[in-house]
Amino acid sequence: MKRIIKCVIYLLLMAGALIAGKFMLQEDYLSFIKWWLTILYLGIIFMPLTTWIFAGFHDKGYLFSKAIGLAAGGYLMWLMASLHLMKFNTLNCMISVTICLLLNLMLLYRRKKNSRSGLGDILHNLADSLDAMLGEELFFLILFLIFVYIRGFKPEAYGTEKFMDYGFMTSMLRSEYMPPQDFWYSGTSLNYYYMGQFLATFMTRISFVKVSVAYNLMLMMVGALAATLPYSIVYNVILQYIKDTGKKSRLLPPACGILAGIAVCIAGNMHYPTYKWFEPLVRRFFGMEKGTYKYWFPDATRFIGYHPETNDKTIHEFPCYSFVLGDLHAHVVNIMFVLTVVGILFAWMVTRRNEGRKYTLARELLNPSIILISFFIGFFRMSNYWDFPIYYVVSGAVILFTNLVVYNFRGKAILTVTALQGIFVMGISVIVSLPFMLSFDKIATNICLTEAHTPLNQLIILWGLPYFIIFSYICFMITDIIKNRYQPARIMEAGKGKPVKFPLIRRIFSELTPSDLFIITLGLCAAGLVLLPELVYIEDIYSGDYKRANTMFKLTYQAFILFGICIGYILLRLMVYGGSWKRIRYSLAGLVLFAMTVCYAQNAVGAWYGNIFKPVGYRGLDATVFMYEKMPEDMAAIDWLNANVSGMPVVLEANGNSYTDYQRVSVMTGLPTILGWRTHEWLWKSDEEKVKFREAIVEKIYCSTDEDEVRSLLKEYDVSYIFVGNLEREKFPFINEDLIKRLGRKVYSGIGTDGKETYIIELDK
Repeated sequence: MKRIIKCVIYLLLMAGALIAGKFMLQEDYLSFIKWWLTILYLGIIFMPLTTWIFAGFHDKGYLFSKAIGLAAGGYLMWLMASLHLMKFNTLNCMISVTICLLLNLMLLYRRKKNSRSGLGDILHNLADSLDAMLGEELFFLILFLIFVYIRGFKPEAYGTEKFMDYGFMTSMLRSEYMPPQDFWYSGTSLNYYYMGQFLATFMTRISFVKVSVAYNLMLMMVGALAATLPYSIVYNVILQYIKDTGKKSRLLPPACGILAGIAVCIAGNMHYPTYKWFEPLVRRFFGMEKGTYKYWFPDATRFIGYHPETNDKTIHEFPCYSFVLGDLHAHVVNIMFVLTVVGILFAWMVTRRNEGRKYTLARELLNPSIILISFFIGFFRMSNYWDFPIYYVVSGAVILFTNLVVYNFRGKAILTVTALQGIFVMGISVIVSLPFMLSFDKIATNICLTEAHTPLNQLIILWGLPYFIIFSYICFMITDIIKNRYQPARIMEAGKGKPVKFPLIRRIFSELTPSDLFIITLGLCAAGLVLLPELVYIEDIYSGDYKRANTMFKLTYQAFILFGICIGYILLRLMVYGGSWKRIRYSLAGLVLFAMTVCYAQNAVGAWYGNIFKPVGYRGLDATVFMYEKMPEDMAAIDWLNANVSGMPVVLEANGNSYTDYQRVSVMTGLPTILGWRTHEWLWKSDEEKVKFREAIVEKIYCSTDEDEVRSLLKEYDVSYIFVGNLEREKFPFINEDLIKRLGRKVYSGIGTDGKETYIIELDK
């Protein structure tokens, strides 16, 4: 009866949230509903799989089904399009989803057939978790709604790399097969990790939402999952600890889960309280002159090498900054999938420790959790390559430590099983990503030793708090085991009476609960990711002062996520079950410091979006509206192209440097051009000379007086349209407009407020 009442309450609150959303989102409400229902449907059809994988979770992995459903359904469509078996269109996307539905129904039937209890008991067990599922769906819906509302105060796909991310989506919407054509380097395929944006485009098709709104819905959906997936992980980690130790607490699991969601998605680092509060207080206390520094939220991600200025400039971003900034970039979309891998790992760890050594070697390899982990690690090679080695190692650490316990430290068995599992995971991941990698040219080059190192005080400001929490916790656990339960005389070889090697280490692993072992493993992996850029970096096109920036960025981004999960578990776990006032005080101090980092979100949102409590500032979710305000003449011509041009003909426009207004035509239409943002294409093609060559070609076409040469170049690069606007005149002061107009017929013309013409020439063929 209690469960029924809770379900009814959750449904009523959900209805209330949807009603409130109507007033909050205004004309965007229908798009929001369609997107939410689409991801809800994808999650529901994958419940047979997730309830199998997450059978030990209180929610049966409900929230993870959304990420798994999107990844699996999108991957199937991508695979068919990559093999040229199906075109990437709305009908085939729906067919892909239907195939996933049928496969899950087959899995449900097989489980029923192999289960002694039958389908009725399977559904009954699922019904027992219905209240948890509805509660989590309500949590997700409310966060998604709030995040979307905030995004509506600054929805434009403009600034930083938003142009690029939005261009990926528009170009893929025009693509029939994968890989898509490089819209900034016509005649070639896109040589970047585009799978995250492909999934955004896949969602755009099956939700029937226009792409300009879908960009922001996808970004904020990832944000909502970045908060709710850690909630589910840590809720179940602490719940398992309570079960294993025989303790009782109803409030601790949701409290820990919420704390983890905040730590991963909303919190910042200690840079904010240090320079927003502590430094001014110190200056005031010692009567020092008031500083001139004014806090700006990106400073928390550009600290090393910038404050003070040095020749070692790095990047250390984290999810909250990403969601506020609004780039739908590879590492952002992948957050929901790396969290899914973490959840699968814990579900597998608990199952293996509970079931012991009764698995055969075949079952160790063909375990559904291992297979799904393998799929995602292969998927990371296409969505955000850095996450591929990171989570291969994280998975390996969890698998190794679990095998140590399951196989009772039997060296040969552990090495054999773990090595074969590692080979199996790598093999499956290679197969999953093979169609992508066959058409992909490697971007990064070599691993180099780090020459510059982060000053200790900056490391402490950025990472001191999570390091202190993790390693203090490890010390607490080891101390407890030694003082309370460690008895060397009990650790003997079975039947031989010989002392065991490394008895303390064996005792520690044996005594730790799966929850504690899992959190410690994640914490150690996160700590290693922070230290790694101090030792080595990956060489790419970024050199000089920025040579280790990308390495630190990608490694510490994942460290922040793993640390957030650990913080959600450790602080409240010690406060409630620490066993001493010393640990309670330690936890309280950690919570206070952590709460200060959460205030970063308020500062960042206020600085970027303005006063979100005044609905009058809500501008909607259309990512392209800014074009009508900033470049109205260009946007009118772009609208003509979108309305009248199908397929992927090449449209020539002026090229420019990265992060500029250039490439607005290719971005807003998805139509390819000869050359796009300079630095980005240099990175993707790994060849600056190719970029320079195309730069010269574009300039010749716009400025040459030799008509035959121009016509020859246009034919060579298969150009169908030439776009001329103010940016072209700005880029090329000696533009030969008379010649350009002779090359074909003018299909669009518009006069701006400055009296200058923006026009499009369709070339004679």
